[in-house]
Amino acid sequence: NALLSSDTEFKAQFAFEQNLQKVIQNKEAVELKSKLQGFEADIKQNTKPVIKLNFQKWSIAASIVLLVGIGWLGYNSAFGTNYNTLYEDNFQQYPNTVYSITRGAEEDNSLERKAFVAYETNDTVSAIELLTALNTKEENSYVDFYLAQAYLNNNEPKKAILFFKEVIAEKGEFSSEAMWYTALSYLKLKDKEKAKLALKDVIATGNYKTTEAELLLQEL
Repeated sequence: NALLSSDTEFKAQFAFEQNLQKVIQNKEAVELKSKLQGFEADIKQNTKPVIKLNFQKWSIAASIVLLVGIGWLGYNSAFGTNYNTLYEDNFQQYPNTVYSITRGAEEDNSLERKAFVAYETNDTVSAIELLTALNTKEENSYVDFYLAQAYLNNNEPKKAILFFKEVIAEKGEFSSEAMWYTALSYLKLKDKEKAKLALKDVIATGNYKTTEAELLLQEL
């Protein structure tokens, strides 16, 4: 409703889609009615009791089903990329591969263990707090990477991008992975151009999610 009142191009496209649906609805209703009339004629030729059909109700039912399908396809084709679906289809939180949380009891209270326990249990708020504290204590690129993961999982892609870029700049252990997640972060922000550039970096590097990046780039 907000777009209809403020965006003339959107309003025009919306009106076009409505008109298109009406045309298709009328066309399908006529064809369906003709087909059902043919069925009724065949039934009358038999000795069995005649089945009475309400053509208007059948037409309305068929039109509703058709409009649902056309409306969905029309929305995706006319109104652009479905960023949410693409993101959800491609995002998977990177697993903890740097710290085993099953270590001995003497390390149970370490800041690093607490941070990664929070990360693995999807306690994103605590993970961000603890990883941030760990980041000020230790200068390790993997901390930046997992902190970025936590921000992304907490629906804060802008902050995630800052830390992913730090990892990429350092060219450390997770730099290739950070490129992929940078692309997903831009996708979550619905920034198509920057997402495409990041995907091209993933493909050029060729170390991580290359096939997925090629497919996603085609989608965009």
